[in-house]
Amino acid sequence: MDSERSKIIRAKKDIKYFDSIYDKYYPKINNFVFHRVKDESICNEIVSNVFFKAMKRLSIFRFYNSRYCGFSSWLYRIALSELNQYFHERKREKIIQKNYKWNTPKGQSIKMNFEEIEKLIQELKLDEQNLIALRFYEKLSYREIGEILKKNEGAVKVKMHRIMNKLRNKLTQEINYERS
Repeated sequence: MDSERSKIIRAKKDIKYFDSIYDKYYPKINNFVFHRVKDESICNEIVSNVFFKAMKRLSIFRFYNSRYCGFSSWLYRIALSELNQYFHERKREKIIQKNYKWNTPKGQSIKMNFEEIEKLIQELKLDEQNLIALRFYEKLSYREIGEILKKNEGAVKVKMHRIMNKLRNKLTQEINYERS
Protein backbone atom coordinates (compact mmCIF):
# COMPACT_ATOMS: atom_id res chain seq x y z
CA MET A 1 0.00 0.00 0.00
CA ASP A 2 2.91 2.33 0.68
CA SER A 3 4.11 2.06 -2.91
CA GLU A 4 0.62 2.95 -4.11
CA ARG A 5 0.50 5.86 -1.71
CA SER A 6 3.86 7.11 -2.95
CA LYS A 7 2.72 6.76 -6.58
CA ILE A 8 -0.32 8.88 -5.82
CA ILE A 9 1.74 11.51 -4.01
CA ARG A 10 4.21 11.58 -6.90
CA ALA A 11 1.38 11.90 -9.44
CA LYS A 12 -0.09 14.78 -7.44
CA LYS A 13 3.21 16.61 -7.87
CA ASP A 14 3.78 15.65 -11.51
CA ILE A 15 0.85 14.31 -13.55
CA LYS A 16 3.12 12.31 -15.85
CA TYR A 17 3.31 9.70 -13.06
CA PHE A 18 -0.44 9.14 -13.28
CA ASP A 19 0.10 6.44 -15.92
CA SER A 20 1.20 3.84 -13.36
CA ILE A 21 -2.01 4.47 -11.41
CA TYR A 22 -4.00 4.25 -14.63
CA ASP A 23 -2.33 0.95 -15.57
CA LYS A 24 -3.19 -0.55 -12.18
CA TYR A 25 -6.83 0.51 -11.98
CA TYR A 26 -7.93 0.59 -15.61
CA PRO A 27 -8.83 -3.15 -15.81
CA LYS A 28 -10.96 -3.01 -12.65
CA ILE A 29 -12.84 0.16 -13.58
CA ASN A 30 -13.24 -0.94 -17.20
CA ASN A 31 -14.65 -4.32 -16.10
CA PHE A 32 -17.09 -2.68 -13.70
CA VAL A 33 -18.34 -0.18 -16.29
CA PHE A 34 -18.58 -2.78 -19.06
CA HIS A 35 -20.79 -5.02 -16.91
CA ARG A 36 -23.10 -2.07 -16.41
CA VAL A 37 -23.43 -0.91 -20.02
CA LYS A 38 -22.55 -4.04 -22.09
CA ASP A 39 -21.37 -1.84 -24.97
CA GLU A 40 -17.67 -1.42 -25.65
CA SER A 41 -17.80 2.06 -27.18
CA ILE A 42 -19.98 3.45 -24.38
CA CYS A 43 -17.77 1.71 -21.83
CA ASN A 44 -14.65 3.27 -23.34
CA GLU A 45 -16.22 6.72 -23.21
CA ILE A 46 -17.28 6.38 -19.59
CA VAL A 47 -13.95 4.92 -18.46
CA SER A 48 -12.12 7.71 -20.25
CA ASN A 49 -14.25 10.23 -18.38
CA VAL A 50 -13.55 8.48 -15.08
CA PHE A 51 -9.80 8.64 -15.48
CA PHE A 52 -9.86 12.13 -16.93
CA LYS A 53 -11.81 13.36 -13.92
CA ALA A 54 -9.56 11.43 -11.54
CA MET A 55 -6.48 12.93 -13.13
CA LYS A 56 -8.00 16.40 -13.14
CA ARG A 57 -9.10 16.14 -9.50
CA LEU A 58 -6.13 14.19 -8.17
CA SER A 59 -4.99 17.24 -6.22
CA ILE A 60 -8.16 17.14 -4.10
CA PHE A 61 -7.86 13.43 -3.26
CA ARG A 62 -7.10 12.95 0.43
CA PHE A 63 -5.83 9.87 2.23
CA TYR A 64 -8.28 8.89 4.98
CA ASN A 65 -5.79 7.08 7.18
CA SER A 66 -2.18 6.01 7.03
CA ARG A 67 -2.84 2.29 6.47
CA TYR A 68 -5.41 2.47 3.70
CA CYS A 69 -5.59 5.26 1.17
CA GLY A 70 -9.03 4.47 -0.30
CA PHE A 71 -7.95 5.45 -3.81
CA SER A 72 -9.78 2.57 -5.49
CA SER A 73 -12.95 3.53 -3.62
CA TRP A 74 -12.54 7.07 -4.87
CA LEU A 75 -12.24 5.81 -8.46
CA TYR A 76 -15.31 3.59 -8.07
CA ARG A 77 -17.27 6.58 -6.74
CA ILE A 78 -16.28 8.58 -9.83
CA ALA A 79 -17.28 5.61 -12.01
CA LEU A 80 -20.64 5.32 -10.24
CA SER A 81 -21.24 9.01 -10.77
CA GLU A 82 -20.43 8.71 -14.47
CA LEU A 83 -22.69 5.66 -14.82
CA ASN A 84 -25.53 7.39 -13.01
CA GLN A 85 -25.18 10.35 -15.33
CA TYR A 86 -25.14 8.07 -18.37
CA PHE A 87 -28.26 6.16 -17.31
CA HIS A 88 -30.07 9.30 -16.26
CA GLU A 89 -29.45 10.99 -19.60
CA ARG A 90 -30.35 8.00 -21.71
CA LYS A 91 -32.96 6.31 -19.49
CA ARG A 92 -31.28 2.99 -20.04
CA GLU A 93 -30.89 0.23 -17.55
CA LYS A 94 -28.19 -2.33 -17.07
CA ILE A 95 -27.95 -5.99 -17.95
CA ILE A 96 -26.97 -8.49 -15.25
CA GLN A 97 -26.43 -11.89 -16.92
CA LYS A 98 -27.82 -13.91 -19.78
CA ASN A 99 -28.95 -16.89 -17.78
CA TYR A 100 -29.64 -17.64 -14.13
CA LYS A 101 -31.00 -20.67 -12.45
CA TRP A 102 -33.56 -19.80 -9.83
CA ASN A 103 -35.65 -22.01 -7.62
CA THR A 104 -39.34 -21.47 -7.54
CA PRO A 105 -41.07 -21.40 -4.15
CA LYS A 106 -42.26 -24.97 -4.81
CA GLY A 107 -38.68 -26.16 -5.29
CA GLN A 108 -38.90 -26.62 -9.04
CA SER A 109 -35.79 -25.43 -10.83
CA ILE A 110 -36.35 -23.16 -13.81
CA LYS A 111 -33.99 -21.43 -16.18
CA MET A 112 -34.55 -17.74 -16.73
CA ASN A 113 -33.53 -16.32 -20.05
CA PHE A 114 -31.77 -13.04 -20.59
CA GLU A 115 -34.87 -10.99 -21.37
CA GLU A 116 -36.69 -12.10 -18.23
CA ILE A 117 -33.76 -11.27 -15.96
CA GLU A 118 -33.18 -7.96 -17.74
CA LYS A 119 -36.81 -6.99 -17.23
CA LEU A 120 -36.64 -7.72 -13.49
CA ILE A 121 -33.38 -5.82 -13.06
CA GLN A 122 -34.65 -2.82 -15.02
CA GLU A 123 -37.44 -2.41 -12.51
CA LEU A 124 -34.91 -1.82 -9.73
CA LYS A 125 -33.74 1.64 -8.74
CA LEU A 126 -30.41 2.75 -10.19
CA ASP A 127 -28.63 2.61 -6.81
CA GLU A 128 -29.88 -0.96 -6.34
CA GLN A 129 -28.53 -1.92 -9.76
CA ASN A 130 -25.17 -0.38 -8.86
CA LEU A 131 -25.06 -2.35 -5.63
CA ILE A 132 -25.75 -5.60 -7.48
CA ALA A 133 -23.01 -4.83 -10.00
CA LEU A 134 -20.46 -4.03 -7.30
CA ARG A 135 -21.26 -7.17 -5.33
CA PHE A 136 -21.73 -9.77 -8.07
CA TYR A 137 -19.70 -8.50 -11.02
CA GLU A 138 -16.87 -6.84 -9.19
CA LYS A 139 -17.00 -9.42 -6.37
CA LEU A 140 -16.33 -6.71 -3.82
CA SER A 141 -16.83 -7.38 -0.14
CA TYR A 142 -19.54 -5.60 1.79
CA ARG A 143 -16.81 -3.63 3.54
CA GLU A 144 -15.36 -2.44 0.21
CA ILE A 145 -18.80 -1.53 -1.11
CA GLY A 146 -19.49 0.36 2.11
CA GLU A 147 -16.33 2.36 1.62
CA ILE A 148 -17.25 3.17 -1.98
CA LEU A 149 -20.78 4.23 -1.05
CA LYS A 150 -19.69 5.85 2.23
CA LYS A 151 -21.96 3.56 4.26
CA ASN A 152 -21.18 1.07 6.99
CA GLU A 153 -20.86 -2.60 6.17
CA GLY A 154 -24.04 -3.56 8.05
CA ALA A 155 -26.13 -1.06 6.10
CA VAL A 156 -24.81 -2.45 2.82
CA LYS A 157 -25.67 -6.02 3.88
CA VAL A 158 -29.20 -5.01 4.85
CA LYS A 159 -29.70 -3.14 1.59
CA MET A 160 -28.45 -6.11 -0.45
CA HIS A 161 -30.72 -8.47 1.48
CA ARG A 162 -33.71 -6.25 0.72
CA ILE A 163 -32.79 -6.01 -2.96
CA MET A 164 -32.49 -9.78 -3.27
CA ASN A 165 -35.85 -10.23 -1.54
CA LYS A 166 -37.36 -7.72 -3.94
CA LEU A 167 -35.98 -9.68 -6.91
CA ARG A 168 -37.24 -12.97 -5.44
CA ASN A 169 -40.72 -11.50 -4.99
CA LYS A 170 -40.76 -10.19 -8.56
CA LEU A 171 -39.59 -13.55 -9.83
CA THR A 172 -42.29 -15.35 -7.85
CA GLN A 173 -44.93 -13.01 -9.29
CA GLU A 174 -43.65 -13.65 -12.82
CA ILE A 175 -43.70 -17.43 -12.32
CA ASN A 176 -47.18 -17.39 -10.79
CA TYR A 177 -48.46 -15.17 -13.61
CA GLU A 178 -47.03 -17.51 -16.27
CA ARG A 179 -48.57 -20.57 -14.61
CA SER A 180 -52.08 -19.11 -14.48
